[in-house]
Amino acid sequence: MIHRRVTRLFNLRFFGIMALLLLLQNGFFDSNVVPMVKKRVKYTMLTIPNATVTTDDYELFTPSYTVDIYEDSGARRLNERKEFKEKMCQKMNIGGYVKTKEFMYYSKIYKLLVCAPPKTGCSSIKRHMLQLAGLSGKLKVHSQRARKAIAASQVLGKSVKKVLKSSVSSTLVEVVRHPLERLVSGYREKFKNGAPISGMWGNFMKKYRRSRGIDTSNRTLSFHEFLEMIAYKMETKGRNSIDRHFRPTTLLCSPCGIKYDYIFHTDTLTQDLQYLAGKLNITGINISARMNSKANKTRGVTYESYYKDIPVSLMGRIYTLFKEDFVINNFKVLPSMQSVTDAY
Repeated sequence: MIHRRVTRLFNLRFFGIMALLLLLQNGFFDSNVVPMVKKRVKYTMLTIPNATVTTDDYELFTPSYTVDIYEDSGARRLNERKEFKEKMCQKMNIGGYVKTKEFMYYSKIYKLLVCAPPKTGCSSIKRHMLQLAGLSGKLKVHSQRARKAIAASQVLGKSVKKVLKSSVSSTLVEVVRHPLERLVSGYREKFKNGAPISGMWGNFMKKYRRSRGIDTSNRTLSFHEFLEMIAYKMETKGRNSIDRHFRPTTLLCSPCGIKYDYIFHTDTLTQDLQYLAGKLNITGINISARMNSKANKTRGVTYESYYKDIPVSLMGRIYTLFKEDFVINNFKVLPSMQSVTDAY
């Protein structure tokens, strides 16, 4: 009798221990109950080999890369940017008024709102948002049809105000670029990097020269005169008077009036998008794809080199006009601007 009880007790303990080991192996216990080794979770994303595929084709492609969320530094980088921006908004006492919603785009599927001003990689962002909306890559990103499909004001209607006031229901993202690099990009694209220009931007240049009593027969524009033109117009007509391609991004995305979850930088856009795709389980976009990238790049030329011969006085004016863009986003100034920067 005693032998049977001992055998039964042994069997119960044996099978109990085996069951416990199986549960631990498969991670059924909460980490607060039983100490466990943190499991590595991987998000898999798909890429599109060309821009003409539709959302129906996404499942046909094999994964191109994975992101290990425990090794990715994206969370730390993006969190530091957000905290720094919030701190500087308070320190500079910038109001919370939302100036414009023109450059905000929304995905209903992923509940994602992105503010991407011109010359920050906005064409690429628009392409991604259109793909998330299931629209073909053949659609022009700046067309009225594209705007109707992804513009936050069009997609959300009156609800856009509610989304901007709270990031609980949606993920809010702002895309920014170093103001000096953004100006160089605008000069290279719109004013042909000093080559003869005509059309809209030729007229823009003529109007400025006429207002200053400058000869309008010259069809070229040096970078020095370009900066002078931008500064003069903003100083005399107000910072909001300048074309949107050159207007400070703080006037376009209202970073101190909207609590963005993430702040993307153009120079780390691929990594930032990669992190966001993992967080929201976004699939079907080619994260590394860029539009207009060739037009704004010259081999061996950096944006800093454009400012090498610009007078300190003019650099000071540029800094003053784009001050919030520099300070809020912790963008470094060039040595020629050090004498005019304030301590924050």
